[in-house]
Amino acid sequence: MEDFTYILQKITEKKELLTEEAGFALRQIVTGKVNPSRTAAFLYGMSCKGETVEELTAFVHVMRDAAVNVNVDTESAIDLCGTGGDKSGTFNISTAAMFVTAGADVPVLKHGNAGVSSKSGSYDVLKCLGVHPDLPKEKVENCFRETGMAFMFAPLFHPAMAHVMPVRKELGMRTFFNIMGPMLNPAGVRRQVIGAFSRETAHNIVRILLNLGTEFAYAVHADDGLDELSTTAPTHVYQLIDRNVTNSRIVHSGVFGLSQTTLQDLRGGSPEINAEIIRAVLDDKATRAQREVVLLNAAFAIHTSGIYDDIQEAYYAAEESLESGNARDALNKFAICTSDLHNSSI
Repeated sequence: MEDFTYILQKITEKKELLTEEAGFALRQIVTGKVNPSRTAAFLYGMSCKGETVEELTAFVHVMRDAAVNVNVDTESAIDLCGTGGDKSGTFNISTAAMFVTAGADVPVLKHGNAGVSSKSGSYDVLKCLGVHPDLPKEKVENCFRETGMAFMFAPLFHPAMAHVMPVRKELGMRTFFNIMGPMLNPAGVRRQVIGAFSRETAHNIVRILLNLGTEFAYAVHADDGLDELSTTAPTHVYQLIDRNVTNSRIVHSGVFGLSQTTLQDLRGGSPEINAEIIRAVLDDKATRAQREVVLLNAAFAIHTSGIYDDIQEAYYAAEESLESGNARDALNKFAICTSDLHNSSI
């Protein structure tokens, strides 16, 4: 394998890296063998060149190999998260949808982080909801077995990122790590809903997941800029099913008879404010706009599990989860379990 200088020269000339070269370069970085200035040059150069699906697939393999693995049964389990970076200022929609999904008896293995491109990441709002979102591997495994839910705080499960995070913060720009993040679930889930910051990125994500052997996935991007399914504008949806990637289809904001709304109706704020909104949603006391956008995203998450063949049935299951109180109970059960495990010496 050529040295790292050769790799930098190649991307400077906007040449695609071979799979082996891409894997070698990132492996050198995450094992601390590349200094910060050369790491920054690599990240910036890849961004300027534009990353290919093959390069990104190689990067994901490297990061998955370096992760702390969570060993649980992933049958029918889903993850739902986004790349971030949409700068929309909405409340934590996918985190709310997590509990509606779990309340429909779908196992949830959510992977997330603290806020980087937003005021409130999933980690931040979960803390305000009474959850201990920073459990280590063994306690995450126990929590999932007890509740059918887990949250894996990215920094605890990707120690290799320690060599990259200072550089990413110093660069202050979007890099391929934003694209990779949702595909690095430590439990190795094979069913996912991933929101993307652009339509092209959504398409690339399902193609990467195909290379990685994912069973079923939706990758979505809305015309209003959201990295979620939106009730304010049409959403472009790419689907991975039966080892095939479908062309983009449009999910209109009025699907399932939902009302047209505005981004202002979905605005959030601090983690505390967003937690209040999520509690109102789960208590079925939120505004119609807040309730419906969560139901829409939960419906696609529930359908991703494979438990329901029809997306309309999955939507009905999401409604039942909310109206029966099962979604609220899922949050309460999760909060109690994570607190008990946090305080346990086992």
